[in-house]
Amino acid sequence: MSLARFFAISLILSAFPSAYIQAQSDGSVRPRRTQTPPAATDPADSQPISAEANAEAKRLYKEGVNHGTAGRFKEAADDFEQAIKLNPDYADAYLSLGHAYSDLHHWEQAIDSLQRGLALKPKDKDAIDRLAHARSMLQRESADGDQGTLEAKAARVQDRSKSSANRIVRSPATKTSKEIDLTTIYRVGPGDVLEVRLNDAATAAQPALFTITPNGLLEHPDLNGPLSCAGLTVDEIAARLKERAKQNSSTANANVSVTINEYVSHTILVGGLVKEPGAKILRREAIPLYVVAADSQLLPEAESVSVVRHEPNESFVIESVEPAQMSMLVRPGDVITFQPAVAQFIYVGGEVQHPGEKKFHRGLTLTQAIIAAGGVPRNVKEARLARDNGKGFLAVSRYKLKDIDSGKMPDPLMQPGDRITVIK
Repeated sequence: MSLARFFAISLILSAFPSAYIQAQSDGSVRPRRTQTPPAATDPADSQPISAEANAEAKRLYKEGVNHGTAGRFKEAADDFEQAIKLNPDYADAYLSLGHAYSDLHHWEQAIDSLQRGLALKPKDKDAIDRLAHARSMLQRESADGDQGTLEAKAARVQDRSKSSANRIVRSPATKTSKEIDLTTIYRVGPGDVLEVRLNDAATAAQPALFTITPNGLLEHPDLNGPLSCAGLTVDEIAARLKERAKQNSSTANANVSVTINEYVSHTILVGGLVKEPGAKILRREAIPLYVVAADSQLLPEAESVSVVRHEPNESFVIESVEPAQMSMLVRPGDVITFQPAVAQFIYVGGEVQHPGEKKFHRGLTLTQAIIAAGGVPRNVKEARLARDNGKGFLAVSRYKLKDIDSGKMPDPLMQPGDRITVIK
């Protein structure tokens, strides 16, 4: 199993404990929204369900569970919908449909399905926790107004998937203001330990430590039920705690403060040519790649770096490990691998002593390539450089060697794949 796949699985396991798990390492993207399930019928108006329909509904439910276990969430949702059509009072089918929608990140449908299922089966703890998580994620995405609706975001992901999944980054891209903001905030996630102070102004009680549950909940004894915190900043959590505290007479006038005692949820994996590989914990939503490189201590052999992004599934290759070239922002879930230089070549022929394939390196010039091929006789005057023009054709340039030697013209830089022919 690759490091990327292992890390993707471990992240999802920690964030979404469920009956079925998908590690999206196959380049898949979020499916489109599927049809909202039909409303549960009033028992007084419902018609008796035939034994055949009930048996078929159970069969479809089992098929949906099998699809979900295999990571085929869209097929699972379709099966559960069909089961509900046959048996509109099938509580487990509603709850499993909400589960499938959660794994598809279709939060509105997940909330609707879970609510319908809980109306029929109100004590299902897993469904209650999943509903709280779905509401939290919907609120977080709804607040992201400049990114448009959930449908638009899904469409953008699909558009990206149609392009090359492996993008080469040769120079730092200009960051948007939103990307810059990611380097200044931290959104709480499962496993983070919060220091919470919730006490009356006249009381000097010490703050207590609380670990966010795998479902993203803060369970405080002075609150009337758990508080969903996943995806919120500490300021947002403090505001919600204050609102909840007002519902309890003993804490109605409490002072509320929240700080992070231990960072756990935001993790990246670093490997390859570094002295200190392994999991690294982020204290922001994003940090520059050069910070990761410095923390992990690059080895001298490192020449390039790849970044595999957990969501959406895409990867990047940066061809230089110079700090100026590594301003790309790294996010939780990313897998970073520092690599040796990829072997690249140029080809030298004609009036040289050792024609053939020669290894390319950055900064290689025309005369250096000729010297690497054994040099040329005194009567050689010209070198022809053939280079791919990007459309599958060779563009040929001619250079007088004596003009380069005398300094009348610059010594041209080579590119991988260049073909040099030295002639008299």
